[in-house]
Amino acid sequence: MKIRVVPPAEWERLRPRVLALVRRHGDRRITHRAIRWLRHLGPDDLNQPGTLVVVAQTAKGGLAGCLAACDYGRKESLVVVHPAFRRRGIAKALTAAVIHRLGKLYVRVAVDNVPSLKTCFSLGMVAFRLFTGPTGKPTLWLGCGDWRPEDVGTSRNP
Repeated sequence: MKIRVVPPAEWERLRPRVLALVRRHGDRRITHRAIRWLRHLGPDDLNQPGTLVVVAQTAKGGLAGCLAACDYGRKESLVVVHPAFRRRGIAKALTAAVIHRLGKLYVRVAVDNVPSLKTCFSLGMVAFRLFTGPTGKPTLWLGCGDWRPEDVGTSRNP
């Protein structure tokens, strides 16, 4: 399995495959807003600080997983792993690669999404705020690396 950052020059070609992976295997946990953001993400957007797409590719070039973040995850972040490749540490490897590259990462995870929370906590992420997410579920803000709670604001839910 190869974990790599998608360069802006390659994004237009890879975007349909990433979107297909997210739609088919996001287990209905990825918000419509996040999918819309990913669909409209342009190559120039990938040059913005804190914005990137990282993919896990199989030896044959197939997509096993992806993680995308905008503004260090403060605006959007999502991770999806194909069911055939789950429980192999791919989500953890994708997240670790993003934290290494960006220096910090913020994520929002619904409290009933145990696999995602397990991955976050195993990477040393810290839950620092509970709010009602876009689907009405209790959701946690988590941060890792050089993060600060003030970076996500105090008076608003995302």
